This record gives sequence, structure tokens and C-alpha cells, in this order.
Amino acid sequence: KAELEKKLAACNLYKQNSDKAAEQISIAEKHYFKEKYLVRGPHIITLIQAYIENPVTLIKESGQFFWKQSGFSELEEIEVLIEITLIVAVILLGIWIKRQLLKLESFRTWGESFSEKFTRASLTTVAHYLPWLLITSVAYIISYIETRGVVHTPFITIFTLGLFLYVVSLTLIRLIFSPVPPASSFIDYTPGLAEILVRRLHVLALLIFVGYMAFYTIFAEAIPELNRLLLRDIFSLLFVINLIWLFVALFKSPRLVHFRWMFIVLIIVFGLSLIAEWSGYRNLGLLSRRALLLTFLVFAAFLAVSRLFRDLFNAMDEGAYEWCRRLHHKLGVDVKQRLPGLVWARLVMTLLIWGGFGYLLLTAWDTSGAILSHTQNYLVNGFEIGQVRIVPVKIFISLTILAAIIVFSGWMKGQMERNWLPKTSMARGAQDALVTITGYVMFIIAILVAMSVAGIDLSNIAIIAGALSVGIGFGLQNIVNNFVSGLILLFERPVRKGDWVVVGTTEGYVKDIRIRSTRIATFDNSDVIVPNSELISNQVTNWMLESVRGRAILKVGVAYGSDTEKVRDILQRIAEEEQLVVKDGSSPKPLILFRSFGDSALEFELRVHLYDVDRRLSTISRMNFAIDKAFRDEGIEIPFPQRDLHVKSLPDDFSKD
Repeated sequence: KAELEKKLAACNLYKQNSDKAAEQISIAEKHYFKEKYLVRGPHIITLIQAYIENPVTLIKESGQFFWKQSGFSELEEIEVLIEITLIVAVILLGIWIKRQLLKLESFRTWGESFSEKFTRASLTTVAHYLPWLLITSVAYIISYIETRGVVHTPFITIFTLGLFLYVVSLTLIRLIFSPVPPASSFIDYTPGLAEILVRRLHVLALLIFVGYMAFYTIFAEAIPELNRLLLRDIFSLLFVINLIWLFVALFKSPRLVHFRWMFIVLIIVFGLSLIAEWSGYRNLGLLSRRALLLTFLVFAAFLAVSRLFRDLFNAMDEGAYEWCRRLHHKLGVDVKQRLPGLVWARLVMTLLIWGGFGYLLLTAWDTSGAILSHTQNYLVNGFEIGQVRIVPVKIFISLTILAAIIVFSGWMKGQMERNWLPKTSMARGAQDALVTITGYVMFIIAILVAMSVAGIDLSNIAIIAGALSVGIGFGLQNIVNNFVSGLILLFERPVRKGDWVVVGTTEGYVKDIRIRSTRIATFDNSDVIVPNSELISNQVTNWMLESVRGRAILKVGVAYGSDTEKVRDILQRIAEEEQLVVKDGSSPKPLILFRSFGDSALEFELRVHLYDVDRRLSTISRMNFAIDKAFRDEGIEIPFPQRDLHVKSLPDDFSKD
């Protein structure tokens, strides 16, 4: 005990020291960020005055730097000549490829689907910018090869790389918002909005390119400090004005009416950031503007991605495209039915998309990285709620595995139903039962695997099962009864999928047999859900249990005085002429019965056995038409009920009228 108390005291000392260290680190971080983002430099009026006093310094020193550090001074004449020749050749090659792509576009007939519009837009837009893409990429490759091995990368190499990325951004902006004609946009925008977005984003791309070259490369070292700050303030003015112009255009779009509050907030915050920068708080203004702009871009991108996946999943569920219908066929699911496991895939993708959004959002605002580090720790190592430890990463992985197993189960059931089981000697009902049981077994396996990966102790299932047994004894008897009845139906198979059954007042075809209930499609095109216990405990008529053959009875009445032998011959002939009537002796032959002398008619019955009882009603109707025509041709009358009325007495005043 004394030894343990010593160790406990040492642990307490370590904890106190670590708490003090964490507190000191927190204070140091606050002081650091206060010094970094709240430090104030010279305001814009001071910078303008400094520039007016010596305006030539900026041009002189930047020019000297450009000649010394750009790399041009190290080039020889023969190298310059070779590079110019190569660039001209690349220009000619780009123009030739551009013409070939445009010719390819004009030869093909394009559809109106998303993929067709996107392919056409990509073809025309890339062809339009291809010469510039080739020139800038070749220029960067040449400068990189010539300056390879140099300690400090020359400015010309950085410039050519930035120029190439600038042209790539122009191409992407034009492709997404306003493709080069004759291609049309593959995204439906508000009329006129796309053109405005293209102009504003082109200017933004140019400003970003110029700003990076001026303030984030070695070129910034050649500019005097005060002049560099002045250029930075002017650049911020142009950048903020262009952004506000862009937000105003988005604000006017009727499709973004629900996000107008966000554009108002962005305009106000960007204006305040510009004021803060001009007042001397440049780090604070730059941080707020960069974090807010990154938040907006990330939110817009992830909102678009989430809607794209939502439309994709909806198309997969509805079978909107040919590949979606093929996927339904592969998984053995009807086109009008939802894909199994897709709801879990939706959940996993939603968590992944918005989890990524949250991560990038923290990256934009958490400059110290402490919040991001704590968040990663909670995601990977989890956190405790009471006695339960929740690990979000494990839960996400378990949901992914659950979705994958359920989708695989759908594919496996489809393969068993269409390809594997039909090649065996199993009866159709046994095949359906095996497919259904396989689906439930795979679902149980998916649940158990997901729970195990999520860190849930499966031994606790025994406790849950005990609690459920109590619930079964009190209120779940009916559910258990239907469950056991479903198992009996699957194994005994008194009713199978596709059978024509009569259950009480419900008559129709069995469409699906599940563990709890059976779905029957009636002749009125409605679905009736029948609990499985009714199919086991009540009387059920199955017209197709052992064979699809069945009997049809046609009742016919003829007038008194008709030739009964002629009636018999006509009924016999009609039965012989009907193709679905069994006449080969494998079932009883057609039988004509003279049943009785009715009140108004001589009553006959024509009893026939059919090859396919599923077509019983249409066969009876067809034979009734034939009987009616034959009786009219032979002059045999089909009577209707008649009654004779005998009046014994009349009122005294009746004869007067």
C-alpha cells in the first residue's frame, strides 16, 4: 500500500506539472496570436506620403531585381533562338490540334444528356485554350530544365508555372460556366449570370496570379518595405471590389434567394477587412479575408458535390439512365424498386462529404492547429459518454462495411436467382426460399460485423435477447407468430411466389414472401399485405400449388322446348375448338351436364380442364362469346326469368276509367 501511495503521489505531481505546462503554452499561444494578428503597421496615408517622396525607387529597384534574379541574364543567344523556335513550333502544333478537335466536334451529332453536353463543352473549350496551354506548359518545362540544380529557383521558372496554372484556371472557369460555342452549358444557370461569373472569376484569377508573383515570391524582396505595403493595400482594394461585385451578382440570382443573407455577411466582412488592412492591421485583415473566402468556396464546393451525389443516388434508385437500369438488373432488383443498401451508401457519403467540409473549415480558421489536433484525437481515439466509449472513425467504418455487405448481398441474391439456382434441379419455390433466407442471413451478418467493427461487445446481445424475451411474452406475440409463420412458408412452401391464391376475401397473385408478411397483388392492381399467420392458420385456396392446370365451369340456360341434344353437341364442339382445354386424356375430358329443369330455363353445365388456370377468366369469356354466337346461329334461345301475375279483383272505380 505504501508503494502504491508513492506512485500515486508521483502521478499527481506529474499531472500538476503538465497542467502548469499546458496553461503556460496556452498563454504563450494567446500572446503569439495577439502579437501576430493585432500588431499594427503604418496606415495607408503614411504609405502614400512615403511613395510621393521617392516615386522612382520602386521602378528602379524592381527592374534591377527582375534582370538579375529572373534568369534572363544567364541565357545565351543560341538558347534564346532555340527556345523561340520551339515555342513557334508549339504554337503551330496547338493551332493544328485545335482545328482537328473542332472538326471532330462538328462531325458528330450531340445529344441533350448531361454526359453529351459535358463532353462537347470540354472538347470545344479545351480546343479554344489548347495553344495557350501548350505554350505555357512548354515554357515552364524549358525553364525548369535549364534551371535544374540551382539552389534558389529563378523567378522565371515560378512565373511560367504560375502562368500555366492561370491559363488552366481560365479554361476551367470557361468550361464550368460558359463553354465555348457551339457547345452549351451542361449546368442550368440563371440567364445572364454565367457570363457575369466568367468575367468576375477571370479578373479574380488574374489578380491572384499577379498577387502571388508580387508578394509571395522572391520578387517581393526587391521592393522597399513601405512601397510593398502600399502595393499590397492597392491589390487588396482591387481584390475586395471584384469579390463584392461577384457577391452582388450572386445576390441578384433568384435561385439563390435562400443564401442572400450569406452574401450580405460576406460583403460586410470583406469591407471591414479592407478597412482594417488600410488602418494598419494587415495580418488581421488578410486572415479574416482568406478564412472567410476559403469558407465560402469550400461551402459552395461541398454543397455542389452533395447535390451531385444526391442526384446520382436518385438516378440509381429510379433507374433514370441506361447504366442505372443495368445496375438494377445486375443486383436482381426491379427498375421501380430501390436498390438495397443504397440508403446506407447515402448516409456514408453524406458523412464523408460534410466531414470533409468540417475538416477544411477548421483548417481555414484554426491557425494554431490546436482545435484540429483535438478534433482528430476525438475522431480517432473517441470519447466517453458515461460508461460507453464512442469512436467516430470506427462507427464510420462500420457503416461503410454495412453498406458494402448489403450491396453485395443484393448482387449475390440476383446472381442466385437468375444464374446459379436455375441451373440446379431445385424447384422454383425452393429457389425463392433459398434466395430469401440468404438475404436475411447476409443482413444479420452485416449487422454483426458492423457492430463488431464499431466496438460493441457482442456478448451484450445475450442481455438484449433476455430483455426481448420478456417483451415477447408481453406484447410481441403477434410479431413472433408472423415471423415463425414466415419461416414455415419459406420451408414448407404451401404458397409460393407467383401463385394465384384466395385468402378470405382477397384474391390475387403472390408477389413477395417476407419474414413477417406476404404481399398479394390483386386483379384491381392493388397490393394487399397479409400477415403470414393468416396464411398458416386460415384456409387458403392455391390455384397453382401442384400444377398450373385447373378446371373451369360454364353454366348455360336454354329455353324450354329447345333441342337438348343439339345444345349438348354445340357445347361439346366449342370445348373441342378451344386450344387451352385439355383434350389429350392427361386430365378429365370436357363434360356436359344437364343439371336441372329450372324455373325459366333448362340448366346445363360445361366443365373443362385448362392447361393454364392463370388464363381461366379470359378462356371462360372467350367460350361464352362462342356459345352465344352458336346458339343464335342455331336458333336456340337463352331465356331470362319470367313471372306471371294473376289479378283476382280490381277496385270498383277501375272499370270507369
